[in-house]
Amino acid sequence: MNKFPIAEVYWGDAWIDSKDYSLNDAKKLKPIQRKTVGYLINKTEDALILVTDLFLNEKDTVNTTMVIPLGMVSEWYQIGD
Repeated sequence: MNKFPIAEVYWGDAWIDSKDYSLNDAKKLKPIQRKTVGYLINKTEDALILVTDLFLNEKDTVNTTMVIPLGMVSEWYQIGD
């Protein structure tokens, strides 16, 4: 089985709300800050690619894939190798 490091990623996520805001309040809105942990299966020039599950019997199958654009990442750490 391939062994992938675990990564902890701090990033600003986009979001949407159907609530009405004043124009002044809408101008002050910010991304939601998140912390995500998962197996780091790849780092490209554009993104970190994480998964939550690695299948033991199906070596080339993963689950719950998350692609986090590097432009949204404030910092990240690799845990293990």
